[in-house]
Amino acid sequence: MQCSQQSRPLMLPYSQWKSWPDRIKHFTPAWHAVIMGTGAVSALLTDFPYGQDNNNFKIAGCVFFVLNLALFIFVCICTLLRYVMYPEVFWLMLSHPAQSLFIGCFPMGMATLINSALALNQNWGFGGDGLLYVCWGFWWLNSGLSYLVAYGMIYTMVTRQEHSISNMAAVWLLPVVTLVVASSTGGLLAAALKPHSHTLALVTTGFSFTMVAMGLSFALMMITIYLLRLIIRGVPDPGLVLSAFIVLGPLGQGGFSLLVNGTAMSELLPLHIGSDFPQSQLAGQMIFATCFCASYGLWSMGIAWIILALCTIYHVVVVKRTPLRFNMGYWGLIFPNGVWALLTVELSKVLDSGFFRVAGSLWSAVVFLVWGCVFLRSIPSFIDGTLFMAPCIPSNSMPAAQPQQASDAEKGVSSTDSDTLTGHVHKSK
Repeated sequence: MQCSQQSRPLMLPYSQWKSWPDRIKHFTPAWHAVIMGTGAVSALLTDFPYGQDNNNFKIAGCVFFVLNLALFIFVCICTLLRYVMYPEVFWLMLSHPAQSLFIGCFPMGMATLINSALALNQNWGFGGDGLLYVCWGFWWLNSGLSYLVAYGMIYTMVTRQEHSISNMAAVWLLPVVTLVVASSTGGLLAAALKPHSHTLALVTTGFSFTMVAMGLSFALMMITIYLLRLIIRGVPDPGLVLSAFIVLGPLGQGGFSLLVNGTAMSELLPLHIGSDFPQSQLAGQMIFATCFCASYGLWSMGIAWIILALCTIYHVVVVKRTPLRFNMGYWGLIFPNGVWALLTVELSKVLDSGFFRVAGSLWSAVVFLVWGCVFLRSIPSFIDGTLFMAPCIPSNSMPAAQPQQASDAEKGVSSTDSDTLTGHVHKSK
């Protein structure tokens, strides 16, 4: 018997719970969005604009770091088991036009852990210089993975998958945003490395500027295509409507990266004073001024996309009266809004502005609330196994005891429901 959305229980009966082998088989890369969102909350707690006269928020940030590290280990173990136990699933996932894009969540989630570990080192002195250089080493690994994912997935999209503007979703941004996220981590590391080695800090900043330039270039191109898709095709389907918030990711993280790297560059270049532009005393300030203007522009674009996303959700939920099923896509709301709040907080520091301080605090509170609601709602779906659903796996491989639940979850494994189920096929070799 099929259940409507209104009568669907919060948690399925025990007889319909998924077995753990089946959960492992349907463990998608979208689970790394949990790491990203929790990492963003940890960063916001550490840099919360108010209450810095005590360590309460910093302690809370450390608690979320430990929680996030535990979640990261769990997700990595499940991912490894999936491809060891079911190696054929890897190629199904890689050929899927939507699920494969969530591979980008892995290096981005890893970057949030590096940020939290660096904050623990800088705020509390934990690990000393050893932990600092360990974080720096992991950042180079993360940067290499970001390049591999960004260009590897663009190549895969071009050669192995079929895409169209009508089925385009904001998840196209996920592979290329990895470069932007890694660049912001590089800026934070450069500031921490400056007292130890100006050369290492300058190399780190220069490498980060290259990544943020590449990542933002790709992201702005794809955002333009996404706006074209909205204008031509109208409001997205219910399963796609939440994906509009993903656009905040490259805008918020890109602006934050430009600010932290611009600050590092403005402090490092005067240490290498010469007669030409790259070594001139004012070069760092000129670069920082450019970065500030760009970051403020990206922050303003973020406001535009927040309004657009809220309008589309209003149209789908209120005007069209379409309920939104809970799925892994809800975790995709946290990181984009979190990094936009982080950019707002960083602007408040640069400008010493009360307005940005209040705005950053309020949006951080919204992110905390969303994380709490999504986390609590995920518990029953995790227990009964409805969160474990991979659209790239044929539905006939599902247990017969729960066909309706499988269908519902297929529609909502991420913020790309209808995009993942539109019958895309990969290109022939």
